[in-house]
Amino acid sequence: MYEMSIQNKNTEQSKSSAQDMYSVFQNSINRYFSEIKGNTADYLQAVTNLQQEIIQARENNAKNAISLQKTISDQLGINSINSDGALKLAKSLGEQTTKSWNLQNQLMIKSLETLSKNIEAFNKNSASFEEINKNLINSWADIIKHTAKK
Repeated sequence: MYEMSIQNKNTEQSKSSAQDMYSVFQNSINRYFSEIKGNTADYLQAVTNLQQEIIQARENNAKNAISLQKTISDQLGINSINSDGALKLAKSLGEQTTKSWNLQNQLMIKSLETLSKNIEAFNKNSASFEEINKNLINSWADIIKHTAKK
């Protein structure tokens, strides 16, 4: 009898420890995701700032290249009035560059939307898998308990 009360006490302590362990895990996960959510705005701002710096650097680089070419032409006395073909080529290059950027932008946005939908589907499936696993564990537990009684 004394031995049974020790076993019951140990079982109760194990259950208490298990509950505490799961609470610790849950608290840790809660803190982790709270930090992530709190840092998201900073992360997005840093990415936006970086993107703006890259755009500004590319714009400055293009303007500087045009200015340098103009300076070279002026210093060498090269006629800057070009033929219609050269002007059409310059306009076409500008249009193609803009179209290329717009296509790249559209592809990136579609890729991000697709990734978001895939993560959403994974999230929904994860909840379903949890439910299936719980049902499976309950079935196994019932079988084990039934077998143990025999």
